[in-house]
Amino acid sequence: MKKKILAAIIMTAVPALFCACADSSSARNVGAEVNAMQREEEGGNTGNDNVAAVASDREGRDNMATDTGNNPVINLMENNNNGVCIDYAIKDYASLQKFCYALFAENTDEENPVLSPVSAYLALSMAGMGADGNTYEEFREVLGAEMEVFADNMMNTLPADTQDMTLAIANSAWIDNQFAVNDDWLGRVKSFLDAEVFQSDISSTDTMNNINNWVEKNTNGLIPEMMEEPLDTAACLALFNTVYFKAKWCTPFASYETHVESFKLADGSIIETDMMNHYEKRLQYIANDFSEGVVLPYMDSNLSFVALKPTGQDTTRELYNRLTIEVIHELIANVQTATVNLKIPKFEITFDRILNDSLQQMGLQDAFDGTAANFDRLGQADNNIYIDLVRQKAKIIVDEEGTEAAAATEVVMRAMALIQPEEEPKDVYFDEPFLYIIMDMEKEIPLFIGIIDNPTVS
Repeated sequence: MKKKILAAIIMTAVPALFCACADSSSARNVGAEVNAMQREEEGGNTGNDNVAAVASDREGRDNMATDTGNNPVINLMENNNNGVCIDYAIKDYASLQKFCYALFAENTDEENPVLSPVSAYLALSMAGMGADGNTYEEFREVLGAEMEVFADNMMNTLPADTQDMTLAIANSAWIDNQFAVNDDWLGRVKSFLDAEVFQSDISSTDTMNNINNWVEKNTNGLIPEMMEEPLDTAACLALFNTVYFKAKWCTPFASYETHVESFKLADGSIIETDMMNHYEKRLQYIANDFSEGVVLPYMDSNLSFVALKPTGQDTTRELYNRLTIEVIHELIANVQTATVNLKIPKFEITFDRILNDSLQQMGLQDAFDGTAANFDRLGQADNNIYIDLVRQKAKIIVDEEGTEAAAATEVVMRAMALIQPEEEPKDVYFDEPFLYIIMDMEKEIPLFIGIIDNPTVS
């Protein structure tokens, strides 16, 4: 008999009224008050009652969720009609923003860090929706009391697909054959996260290959392999989120203005790298008494690439530690259009990080404790289930045309017209370590956060 372990795998401020609803034919649900919804759990069915034959309800799914002989993959969502209904009004995104910036702050010790806090948030939300007791309260403390609301809101408002911009978000859960998942939890992850849920022998090589194929497909090949080996036989649940982003600059860089130039590392040494240039361009400029930078909008969206560097003696990480939610809001609110000489390196960065310690430092402790964890609303197991691993892989490519980025989170649970400047141009040269954020400028939600220490290291 397997010991039951919860596993998960990679990877704002105007009040709004939303509804979320799902039935047998729709993706998400809405109706009752969220506070009442959060506590009226009574268990529901085990989830085995509605296991059906494999069927494809989304283009391309049949290539993955197929019978592989002794290891059939069952689509648990095919006959699940449980929907969760809530009405909600979002006053602000403060607790979501807090989580995003705090998670990155816990992961700046390595070179060229980059994370998608949104990917981690959505993957963890799937686990949190199955938590109860003190474990559930810890999820609400770390992810915010509006966890379900924010998850549904991001799934409804962030994804986009236009000629010049794509932002795609996907969620999936992989359930072991020996784990009796709760129908109510299935309804929640479908209603709020549009999650695909499959049941199989999740410690098999077949399931590992299916998961890797799912991640590769939903990150457009940027993350071709999430798992290097099958899950441990003790695992009973694997949760995955992917975020894929590709967009063109509103003001692209001319390739003939990219030159090999110097970049000063934190230790004072100099390297040579490909530096993109804008000369005397009208750009969005931001500054306060300890930093300055630019906001580079993407086409067909309210998303932008925000680049910041310290102007005093602070290191880039010391600068980041001074960037409270209020400071970032003030910077964005006071953006000005100015004539700028801009230098910023081309770069391609891949980052792979286990987030267990970070999340425990942030207050999510019981969920990782095999004895204290309470995921009773997720399903029934012979032994207590808990989060064994939270891991994220992220990749970002920045060049003259725009930006391409992806993240996957595992829970085991981006011809110019000559402008005659009216003022002296500002020289904003990112020729030493700097911070960057891919930001939803309306909600002020950071989809990706990173630091470039060395643009030549991928």
